[in-house]
This record gives sequence, C-alpha cells and structure tokens, in this order.
Amino acid sequence: MKKLVYVNKGRDPLKETVEGILDSRPDSLTTVENEYSHICMKAELPENRVRVLVNGGGGRGPFFEGCVGDGLADAAVSGDFNCAPNAYMIYQIAKQIDCGKGVLLVTNNFMGDYLNNDMAKELLEADGIPVEVCYVSDDIYSARGEEKEARGGLCGIGFILKISAAAAKSGSDLQEVYRIAEKANSRIRSLAFCYNEDTGNIELGNGFSGEAPAEIIELADADKVTEKIVGVILGELEIYEKKKIHIMMNRMLYMSYAEGYIMLHAAKREFEKRGYKTGICTAGLYFDAFDYNGGILSVLITDDELEQYVNPVNGFDFTI
Repeated sequence: MKKLVYVNKGRDPLKETVEGILDSRPDSLTTVENEYSHICMKAELPENRVRVLVNGGGGRGPFFEGCVGDGLADAAVSGDFNCAPNAYMIYQIAKQIDCGKGVLLVTNNFMGDYLNNDMAKELLEADGIPVEVCYVSDDIYSARGEEKEARGGLCGIGFILKISAAAAKSGSDLQEVYRIAEKANSRIRSLAFCYNEDTGNIELGNGFSGEAPAEIIELADADKVTEKIVGVILGELEIYEKKKIHIMMNRMLYMSYAEGYIMLHAAKREFEKRGYKTGICTAGLYFDAFDYNGGILSVLITDDELEQYVNPVNGFDFTI
C-alpha cells in the first residue's frame, strides 16, 4: 500500500515526524539537529533525578518519538524505519540530559539495539556517567525455546517507560530504578496476532521483520481468539501470585478503532473469568510496524511494590 510520506520525495519523513510533534508541543519539547538519528527530548529537566532515555527504530506509532513527556521518557533517540539508532547519538543525548544521577537506557531487545546501547553504555562509563540498560523482552513467541532474556520486545516497553519514570520521580537512585525496571520486564508478556486474508486464519506470533507465525488458529469471534491468547500468556504468568493484571491492547495498522476496544473488553473478561483482578486497561495504536489487521496484547502482572509505580500516563495522543 502506498503511503503519503513516500510520495514526498527528497524529504526525510522521520525528521518531519519529529518536527510535527515539536509543532504540537513547542513549549515542552525540543530536538538536537544531527545527520545520524532523530531526537525528541524535554525542553526543561528541572528535577534532580535519574534520567530515562528510550531508543529504537523510528516512526512506528508513538514508539518512540512520542514517548517523551511527563511520566514517560526524558528523551528519545530514533533510528530510521526498522533501524536501531546511532550509538554515538544515544551517548551524546544521554550525556546531555544527565544531571549527575545517571541515565537508564530503555530499548527493545533486538541485536542492533543491543549492540548500539552496549556501545553507548561503554562511552558513558568512560566519561564517568552512571548508566544501565533495560533490554525489554516481552515477546512470548520470539527466541522460541530459549530463556526470556533472549526474546525480542514489543509493546511492553510502554509499561517499562512509565514505571521507570515513576521510580525516578520518587527519588530512587539509578540502581534502584534499574532494578524496578528489570522486575517489571520479568513480569510483562506480549503476543502478536494477525488475520491472514489469504488463508482466512488467525496467526499467532508473527514477527514484524517477516518471521513466520508460531501457531495458526481458525478465525473465530473475539471471545474465542482472546481465550486462546490469554491462555498462552497466563501459561507464563501463573508462576506469580494473582495480584493484579494491567492490559494494553495495541491495534496493528489495519485494525479498526472499534475492534481494538472489542478485543480489550474480551481480554478483560477472560482474565477476570480466570480469577485475576484487572487494573488499567488501554487500547490504542502504539506500535504500527505490522501491515496487518490484528493486534498485540501486552500484559503486566504486578505485586505490591510495582503497583505503586503503575498509574495512567498520558503521552503523545495515547494513554498507557
């Protein structure tokens, strides 16, 4: 499908994305002009606290340029579409926003992002700046048969951002913010599901880089599809005490507004039917990397400690 941004030849769509975001919030956001990455950051950082910097491939819903703001990241560094950002720019922006308390880098766990964040971490440490990296690994069906730490990341990074920001705002030091972020990372699971128009089936676990689905089920109503998805997710979360489940329903590029909320409602009912108390429930287009009608269901199971950092946060035209 031809997209309008590609018709506008000779101009950088991601640069103009950031410029459009800055136009909408000229008093609170700013950028740093460079030829390597796309930067969005808070115009003012008055608090004397740990900074949170998110980074990853650019232009995929509000992830990641739109994830800068109150209760979210202090800055975002984006690469081109589907490309990890430049390591030196991650380093430069982290160094620029640091106030002596250190910086938590947050990124999805893909090879390019891992390597560039690791390099940025080395550069920051060489300058004496405290830094940790949280590699989000919520994608259930990636790195099949391996440990969770080997998995890729999807929409669960949204939970990590607001939890990390809340922990930093509470005055916690870098090691504590990092510990809380990693604890949340261990308790988040996401599962992508896509409708295949050619076969008429629902595919579970597709990768947005073209990886084949892990499982295929027949097309059914929202309750049946959600029952299957929730069952897979709870297969991994049942090790935790049944405290509270927070749900994020991400619409893929061609899922309608109504369908997203229908799936969210079905997921909430299914979790409650299985004895879980549900907390914050949101639906939106957070990550539009999949050219499908389908979605990504992301779930966070909290305990008493994490619960104090989980509040609704309004970002750039979205709520987590």
